[in-house]
Amino acid sequence: MKITLSALAAFASVATAHFNMNYPAARGFDEDKLVQFPCGSFDTPVSNRTVWPISNGSIALLMGHIDANVEVLIGFGNDPGSAFNTVLRPTCTEQGLGNFCMTGFSIPEGLNITDGTNATIQVVTNGDPDGGLYNCADIIFSTSAPAPADGVCKNETSTKTVAATSAKQPNETTGTTTSSSSTPSTSKSAAVAALNAGFGGLVMAGAAALAIVL
Repeated sequence: MKITLSALAAFASVATAHFNMNYPAARGFDEDKLVQFPCGSFDTPVSNRTVWPISNGSIALLMGHIDANVEVLIGFGNDPGSAFNTVLRPTCTEQGLGNFCMTGFSIPEGLNITDGTNATIQVVTNGDPDGGLYNCADIIFSTSAPAPADGVCKNETSTKTVAATSAKQPNETTGTTTSSSSTPSTSKSAAVAALNAGFGGLVMAGAAALAIVL
């Protein structure tokens, strides 16, 4: 029995990944340090900020877990530190591997955000057994921001979101959640039951994807 190397490599690349933030561009990515609050070990803003719209913004992720709770927060200013106190998208449960596109982001009323305002987006998931995973992207708001390039923000055919049912945040959850809080916790959770099930599904999905030659 032989397993094609290309199939094995493709499966391995997904199985070892937590999640990437492809748009707006993440500050950086270190697979082993995504657990570090608030920005996966990249805690210094970048100078080349992504120009992002004040209304109808998009966020493109690459998901490496078959089941994850996802929440999107934002902090305003040149360097918000860990003050991600505004919820842009309450927690939902994302299911499926690969590309995951979220659209329709608008800034809540009353925040007086104008062209040229700097901010940082924080995406939190519960894709680690010991707690949350974090990615951040530095942006500058513009009413004339260009749309992401074709193909950047897309969904795999198997990707979907379902409603979450708890008031806890992704880094605190032990199952499916939704967030009603605007202040994220800096602590990491105990093992995530839904994630453990997701690892099993990931292995089975990968095994099915391998090309086996008798």
